[in-house]
Amino acid sequence: SRISIRGSGLNSSFERRGLTVLRDGVPISRASGTTEFQEVDPLTIRYMEVFKGANGLRYGAASLGGAVNIVSPTGRTARAPVALRAEVGSFSTFRGNTSLSGNSGDVDYWGGITGLTSDGYREHSEVRSIYGHGNLGWRVSDNIETRFYVTALSDNFELAGSLRLADALANPRAAGRPVTAGPVVLDPGPVADDWDRNLDVYRLSNLTLIDLGSADLEFGAWYARRNLDHAITRFAGIIVQGEDEVGVSTRLSGNLPFLADQSRWQVGAIYAYSSNDAKTFVNNSGARGALRTQSDQDSDTLTLYGQADFGLTDAVTLIAGGQYARATRDVTAILNAVTGRGEYDQFNPRIGLLVDAAEDIQFFGNISRSFEAPSLADLTSGGAFPFAPLDPQRATVFEIGTRGQAGIVSWDIALYRAELENEFLDLAVPGARGLVTVTTNGDRTIHQGLEFGLDVRPFKAALEKNGQALRLSAAYTFNDFSFDGDAVYGDNQLAGVPRHVLIAEARFDQVEKFYLSTTLRWIPDGPWADYANTERAPGYETVQITAGVTLTEGIELFGSVENLFDTAFISNVTTNANQRRTNEAIYTPGQGRAFFGGLRARF
Repeated sequence: SRISIRGSGLNSSFERRGLTVLRDGVPISRASGTTEFQEVDPLTIRYMEVFKGANGLRYGAASLGGAVNIVSPTGRTARAPVALRAEVGSFSTFRGNTSLSGNSGDVDYWGGITGLTSDGYREHSEVRSIYGHGNLGWRVSDNIETRFYVTALSDNFELAGSLRLADALANPRAAGRPVTAGPVVLDPGPVADDWDRNLDVYRLSNLTLIDLGSADLEFGAWYARRNLDHAITRFAGIIVQGEDEVGVSTRLSGNLPFLADQSRWQVGAIYAYSSNDAKTFVNNSGARGALRTQSDQDSDTLTLYGQADFGLTDAVTLIAGGQYARATRDVTAILNAVTGRGEYDQFNPRIGLLVDAAEDIQFFGNISRSFEAPSLADLTSGGAFPFAPLDPQRATVFEIGTRGQAGIVSWDIALYRAELENEFLDLAVPGARGLVTVTTNGDRTIHQGLEFGLDVRPFKAALEKNGQALRLSAAYTFNDFSFDGDAVYGDNQLAGVPRHVLIAEARFDQVEKFYLSTTLRWIPDGPWADYANTERAPGYETVQITAGVTLTEGIELFGSVENLFDTAFISNVTTNANQRRTNEAIYTPGQGRAFFGGLRARF
């Protein structure tokens, strides 16, 4: 899964950076600086809150992308005590999910488990995974509530590898080809070496809420264990890691009584520490060979933050806040590794203004500083390279926009400009036995663009009388990301992200009977593959149709057709410096036409 907001974590691979992710207010982003989106099962999500850019300070974030808070169902919010779901589809895919919930007096519980198996669209892309997530809540008293959360998962999938552009478009179901030098095979490729990524995660967390009368106090704590077995190129070998992480968080918030009613304040702190036993082994046709490198990798992060919303009038709110972030990254060599240490810190202020132009119309603006320390994955390339002397990524961000609703139209529009120093840039570097991705610092770069979201509900009043609804939605993003007078690349566009992205949907509902929707994803021009801007992926359009019908109360059939016209397209690019010179296999084909359907039941 890849999530990037305003170019956050641009092109980082499995371990995503640039975004602070929380589950029910407790961070799941790692102390080492990344987030494993494999840890999140979509079928255990009630809803998600997205706080872009400076708005992420609500949860202590000062990263470029902001913060995402994933909210779980509980025994008090679940739609039914028992829920079952089963779906089948293309590529021998099966996914089953069940959840149980309930409450009795001051105690409630919810638990869900999902199993997924699929042969995958491409050769050597099989998936076998099982996810479990649950929570138990207890109202200790009228003013104290505590909730425990547990996550356990085993996510195992094969890697098909990347292809050259022509091959990816002509034969997208193929796995990557071997790397050769004349008659000599340097790297047998993903199939022969059984490239895969297997991750086991066990996580226990708690969030306790205390109503102090004039203020609210939150305490969070967590422990996580992550086991990774990741077979990749002969150059990188087989990466084996076992990480233990502990963390605590607290937040205190309340009202400001001497200003307008919307005036509030909050202060908070987050601390996390992790210890990682990191090893790499020789990849002998997919089997572990000799131990090649070993190191102890320790990380910690400390975040202190505060924010106040000053209601100057009932319609105007001034927002002022700041964050202090400190991070350390330690690598202690045990075998054939390089010891290194990095210490990074910065204070990040924010000032903003909210203006309520009408009851349902708001204008906003922000100026803020952004800060991201390099992750352990950035500093070590998974053990393929020695400890890298990377600088932290910093930025000054400006944002203006409006959101609101008028009649049948609702919107959310933002213009932003981020002026970055030392941006983390990922490069596919050719080695003697295949590619490996390394992270470097750019000099000065600019991320600026437009985020435009629109919903229109035509004939709303007339349709509602008949229990119907029609919604036309569009989300358009303009990404103008470039170097700023770079010594090598001048003002070239950054690689790996398309300049224009449009997603549009039309959905019709006959309430409690059926729904039908169609979705268009349009990329007029694909992203540049390299920072020299010599080769780019082509643009594309894909169409998806989804539908559902209610059979009886609580039982529903659903289905979808993805990529209706079987368009060949590029879903991802592993960026490099100059593709014209290297002609590397760096393109990942997107999924072709696929059919899925299933049954959902609630009791």
